[in-house]
Amino acid sequence: MEENENLNKFHIQEYECGQKTNLYRMDNYQNCINLSTMTKKSNLSFASFFRAFFFPDNYPLGVSSDYGIYQYYNIIQTGCIAISGALAFSALFRGMGVGQDASNYLAASIVWLLKDGAGMIGRIIFAWGFAATLDADCKQWHFIGDILNDIACTLDLITPYFRSVLLIISSVSNICRAITFVIHGSTRTVIFQHQARNNNVADITAKCSSLETMVSLVALFVNIILLSILPSNLIWPLFIILTIGHLWGNYKAKRSILFNVFNHQRFHLVCSEYFKTNGKQILSVEQVNNQEPILFKPLQRHHSYLGISLNHIPKHIFPSQEQLENFHNNEAERFLLLYDKQKDIFYALLKPYADNDDLIRLNFFIELISYARKSSINNSNEGLYEIINRVQKQISNLNICLDILHENNNHCYEQFKIICITHGYNFHRSLFNVDFFRVQ
Repeated sequence: MEENENLNKFHIQEYECGQKTNLYRMDNYQNCINLSTMTKKSNLSFASFFRAFFFPDNYPLGVSSDYGIYQYYNIIQTGCIAISGALAFSALFRGMGVGQDASNYLAASIVWLLKDGAGMIGRIIFAWGFAATLDADCKQWHFIGDILNDIACTLDLITPYFRSVLLIISSVSNICRAITFVIHGSTRTVIFQHQARNNNVADITAKCSSLETMVSLVALFVNIILLSILPSNLIWPLFIILTIGHLWGNYKAKRSILFNVFNHQRFHLVCSEYFKTNGKQILSVEQVNNQEPILFKPLQRHHSYLGISLNHIPKHIFPSQEQLENFHNNEAERFLLLYDKQKDIFYALLKPYADNDDLIRLNFFIELISYARKSSINNSNEGLYEIINRVQKQISNLNICLDILHENNNHCYEQFKIICITHGYNFHRSLFNVDFFRVQ
């Protein structure tokens, strides 16, 4: 009788950050009894303190699956640059003559201020010229920023040997650091937005900053010891080892990020696989991120300018009045695609209410038309190949090609969208390079 009562008792398992914690039981009097009180683990362990200080709340449920491995490599690269940076600044001080009896503190102060000024100017100019492209290719830009940071350290390290051009070297060094600051500040936001799974971007940003600060704090004590006892003939070998470690850690950190949002490179890789397999399969999120170039971009099959101004469209492909009127009157169509055969460049005019789905559909049409132009004709009339063959036969007339792709309410795109969503791709956001001009 007692065993039957125990079987009928209602149990509730409680989870904390995805881990089982307390087990509760409801008795016959509707009282909630904690069955785990006597066996509850102590929360005073080092791991619990480390997690509380340096990991986001609700970890690992509140972050993407790549968060842990990314932070592992991020710790490595942060420690390496913190130590190599200290070696570089020490060399810069020696180049300025700090510690020498004959040194002119006023001259050193002026050099320091001028190099800071050069860095500020470089930061402003770089942001003006490249800020709009940082989101779309944040992995590549973030890695370029790390390379610039290492170049800056190298320049600082050689200043004691070229004191006659100290101001020029230190100014170039500070410009590199200033550009790095802009790049990292901008691209980290995109990475943290990807890693946030619980509207916790601020929490992830703050905890990542705390973790890097802790690594830098540990590196500070290491720097004090190294600068005190390290022989001058070992500075360069140590710096080279740390620089290699810094770049390796950064490369692995970028490789570990699994973006499920499309940019031009990832979308091109996904579409290429989709077309080659007759619409039967695509690359997974992990596969496409492993193939995405981190530093050197491959030669693309085409170039495209989206959201462009009418003033920037070449005259020989400028849309006719009839095309513009049809585009204006057709509320269902939110982009007008143009193609320059001479330069293999696509241009797209966008309406003000064009959304992410429209941008992905537009890029899908561009990829399919480009694939049809440059791939050998397949005689198969099954599945996606049937549409590609029809586009190939009408490739000289872009409008007819688009009519084919628009058939059955964009059926070929909708099939592509379904298989992408099934594989975990996000169609609510995109990271394409899109200009800000719209026409109505």
